[in-house]
Amino acid sequence: MCHSINAWKLSVIFLICAGLKLNAQELSLLGGVMTEAGAKNSSYTWQIDYRQDFYRNFASSIDYINEGHVPGHYRDGMAWEAWGNLPFLNDRIAVSLGAGIYYYYDTEPLAGASSADVHGTAPIISFSVTGYLSDRWFYRVMVNRISPTGDIKTTTAAVGVGYWFGPHRRPRGEQPSKDATQDASFVTEPQFTVYGGQSVVNTFLSPKALAGAVEYRQGLLPHLDGTASFTYEGDPKIVRRSGVAFQLWPVNTFFDDSTSVGIGVGPYIFIDRNHPISSGQTVNVGLKNPAAVAPLVSLTIARRLSYHWVARIIWDRVVSNYNRDSDIFLVGLGYSWH
Repeated sequence: MCHSINAWKLSVIFLICAGLKLNAQELSLLGGVMTEAGAKNSSYTWQIDYRQDFYRNFASSIDYINEGHVPGHYRDGMAWEAWGNLPFLNDRIAVSLGAGIYYYYDTEPLAGASSADVHGTAPIISFSVTGYLSDRWFYRVMVNRISPTGDIKTTTAAVGVGYWFGPHRRPRGEQPSKDATQDASFVTEPQFTVYGGQSVVNTFLSPKALAGAVEYRQGLLPHLDGTASFTYEGDPKIVRRSGVAFQLWPVNTFFDDSTSVGIGVGPYIFIDRNHPISSGQTVNVGLKNPAAVAPLVSLTIARRLSYHWVARIIWDRVVSNYNRDSDIFLVGLGYSWH
C-alpha cells in the first residue's frame, strides 16, 4: 500500500505544477537503447518527454520511460524532473541537466509461471542536447541514469524529434501574446464521450482483451478538468475488472483551443470478478465480489472535429496492489455543449 501512496503524492505534485498555465511547452518522442548496470543485459527503450520552461535557464518535465525487457524485469514508469538549461548559438542549441524522481512499475517473475508488479521510486539524473531544426521542430538526444536501491540500475540513451507548442515561434522569453492571454482563460465545456479499445494486464504473458468506457468531462477552472467515468476492462482471463473513476486533469490547449493534452489522476473503484482481493485491499467483506480502490493515472490528447464533436485518445494505468496492474488504451468520440 505504501507504493500506492507514493504514486498519489507524486501525482499531486504534478497536478500543482501543471495547473499553472505556462507559455512554453515542448513534446518529444525518443527511442534508443537501455543497458543494465553490472550486467551484460541490454534492451530497447522509448520515452515521451513533456517539458515546460519557467525561465530561460530553468524548466521542468514529466516523462514516461519504457525500459524494455531484460531477464527478470519488464520496467517502465513516470519521471518528474527539474532542468537547468544552457542555450547557445543564438538559441539554436541547448544543453540541459535534469534531476528528479522516477516512479516505476516492474513486472518480475514468480514461481509457478506467475509474476509480481513491483512498484517503487528511484532518483533519476538526465542529460540532454536539443537542436532546433526550425521555429517549431527540434531534435533531442537524452541520457538517463536510474538508480533504485532495491531494483536494477539502468542507463538509457535515446534520440528523437519534438515540437514546440509555445505561443511564439521560438522560446526567447517574450511576453505572452494576445492569443496566449485569451488562452489562459480557457475552460473545457461539458463533454460526454464513448470509448472503445484494448486492455493489457502487466504480466510476462501480457494478456489482452477488448475494453470500453464512458466519460463525463467538465472544466472546473481554467486548464483544470474533472471527470467521472465507467470503465470495463474486458475479460483477459486473469482479471475481469470494471468500475467507476473520478479524476482531476490539468490540461493545456494549443492551436486556438482545437487541441488539448492532459494528465489525470484519481481513485478507481472497481470489482474484479476473476481474482480474489488481497488482504491489503480495502473491501466490503459482505459482498461476493467486494469492491476495492486503486490509483488511476491517465494521459489524454483530444482534437476538436467541429463545434460539438471531439475525438479523444486516453491511456489509463491502473496501479493495483495485488500484482494486476493494467494499461487501457481507448479511442473515443465525444459530444460537447456550450
